[in-house]
Amino acid sequence: MSSRWLRRGAAVSLSGAVLAGTLSLCPQFAAADPAAENIAQAKAQVEKLQQEAAATDQEYLTLKEKLDQSNKELKDKQADVKAQTAKVAEMRSRVSKVALAQFQNRSLDTRTKLFLTRDTSGFLNQIATVEKVSQNQNSALQDYQVEQANLADLQRSTKAEVATLGEDQKKLAALRTKADDKVDQAQGVLDKLTAEERKRLELEQKRQEQEAKNAADSAQSGSSSSTATTTDSTSDSSVKAATSDDSSSSSSGSSKGAEVVAFAKAQIGKPYVFSATGPNAYDCSGLTLAAWKSVGVQLSRTSQSQINDGTRVSKSDLQPGDLVFFYSSTAPSHVGIYVGNGSIIHAPRPGKSVEYIKMSYMPFSGAVRPG
Repeated sequence: MSSRWLRRGAAVSLSGAVLAGTLSLCPQFAAADPAAENIAQAKAQVEKLQQEAAATDQEYLTLKEKLDQSNKELKDKQADVKAQTAKVAEMRSRVSKVALAQFQNRSLDTRTKLFLTRDTSGFLNQIATVEKVSQNQNSALQDYQVEQANLADLQRSTKAEVATLGEDQKKLAALRTKADDKVDQAQGVLDKLTAEERKRLELEQKRQEQEAKNAADSAQSGSSSSTATTTDSTSDSSVKAATSDDSSSSSSGSSKGAEVVAFAKAQIGKPYVFSATGPNAYDCSGLTLAAWKSVGVQLSRTSQSQINDGTRVSKSDLQPGDLVFFYSSTAPSHVGIYVGNGSIIHAPRPGKSVEYIKMSYMPFSGAVRPG
């Protein structure tokens, strides 16, 4: 990993979700505070830069996934070219022998050969066989021409794919540079803040994380209490059976969602690493991919694709385990796992670790329920 990617930590540890609610949530950042203007400006600039960097990261992963598949297809096609080349060479050898035999006998027609041969009866008996062999020879020549054309098509197609892959590799490198540049610009913005301002933002980040965790814990506690109350108050066996039948599908979904949340909680504190899918580090879509894979559901690799990996749900109908997306409704650049009471667990950005955060700190763009 390049040093520029490692430097992302400093650039983003005070940005994004941390800055999103700073002014509205902290009384000490009132308008009369001399630091408020600087923090507000940093918030707006860094938020925009980090969103652009995150979107570029996901775009990078999408293109890389395409490149990996194209490389695999190219390797298969190259194997086909090799096999076809061997086939055409073998056919060329046979056709060459046929052509040589025809050349050697071209000066004598059938009547002359009949006149010169001593075994005229045997020669006449062979005429039908000779004609059949001639037909087979013509067929072999036609087959050779077809296979030679197929080889030429394969070679042209392979050459075109190699050229396309070369262009895509250049685009991939450009995307990485673009993302790094955005992070460097964000770092430049943060470097202009004073040590006191940075400290206040750090404290705000910790407060926000704890607030999100408390909200999620409260949701889980409330759900457990509700379940216990329902169980205690439901004594009629027929009612229990009816309730079980009515909620069988949603219970199955809730069960998977609970397992997904449990998996996500177990990853708290593990570092964000670009393109990582676990088990020791994650990026945002890598975490959601691994969490749902733990319950047997395969998601796409990027946030831009994962938004299509399930049933769309509204913000008001979110359940634990649902995927929540941010920034763009068509190509979201960030995704997290809903854990209740407006909180998510997500892999935020380089330099940070998997954590709790309130959804309200980022612009909600959609949600899906996989499985």
